[in-house]
Amino acid sequence: MDCDWSFNGQTGIITGAASGIGAELARLLAKSDAELALVDRDRRRLDAVVTECTNLAQNNSLVKPLAICADMSKPEDIQRMIDATLASFGKINFLVTSAGIIYRSRFLDIDLAEWDEVMATNVRGVFLCNQMVVAQMLKQGGGRIVNISSVAGRSISLIGGAHYCTSKHAVVGMTRHMARELCQQGIRANVFCPGATHTPMIHDNMDADEVKGLEQRIALGRLADADEQARVIAFMLSDAASYLNGACLDSNGGSVML
Repeated sequence: MDCDWSFNGQTGIITGAASGIGAELARLLAKSDAELALVDRDRRRLDAVVTECTNLAQNNSLVKPLAICADMSKPEDIQRMIDATLASFGKINFLVTSAGIIYRSRFLDIDLAEWDEVMATNVRGVFLCNQMVVAQMLKQGGGRIVNISSVAGRSISLIGGAHYCTSKHAVVGMTRHMARELCQQGIRANVFCPGATHTPMIHDNMDADEVKGLEQRIALGRLADADEQARVIAFMLSDAASYLNGACLDSNGGSVML
C-alpha cells in the first residue's frame, strides 16, 4: 500500500535504513517523492535500498537518495551525516531514528562493555542525532521527529536483555521531554513503539520456536510486517498528524506481556 500523504519537497534522514522498518519506511517515502538521506553502517544493504528507492520515485526529477555509511555510536559519524545531508539537500524537514542494536544477555551476564555499547547506539546516538538535527530545524523554523523505541520501552523486552529494555525506555522519556520543550518553536517530536516485527533483528536472534512463542503473546496472533509499521511512521511524519506531539504510539498487535 502506498503512502496517502505527499512528502514532495520534504527532506528527511532515516537512520537504520538498510533493513527492517527503516528500509520499508525509505521505500514508502520514496514513492511520495521525499528527498532522503539514508543512513546505516551496512554499506552493501544500504546501497541496495538506495537503488530501490530511486526506482520507486514517482517524480522522475527526484534527486537520488543519499547513502551515508555511518555508525550512530560515533559522534563524528553523526556530524558527518548532518553535514552530508545539508550539502546535498540544504535542509532537514524530518528525522526518523530507526538504528539500534540488541543483545540477549541475561541480567547477571551483562558486562560493562556490552552495557556501554548498547547505550552508545540506542541512547547516546539517538540523543546526538536529535540534538544536531534540532539545531538545524530551529534555523529553518521547525520540523518533525519520530524516534523509534519498542514495546520494550513500554514494559519489558521478550527478546533483548535489560540493557536493551533500559535503552528503549530512555528513548521514550527523552522524546517526550523534547516534545514539551520544542513544540513552541515549530518542532513536533513523537516516539513510535513497534511490537515484534519480521525484521533481521528478530530472525537473526530467535529460532522458529521462539518466534512462534512470541506470536502466542500477540492478540492478532502474528508478528507485524515491516511495511505495516512503516505506514504508521509515515502518518506520524505527515501533516495529517499535525496535532500529534509528545505521543508514544504503540503498534504491537495487542501484545500480552506475561
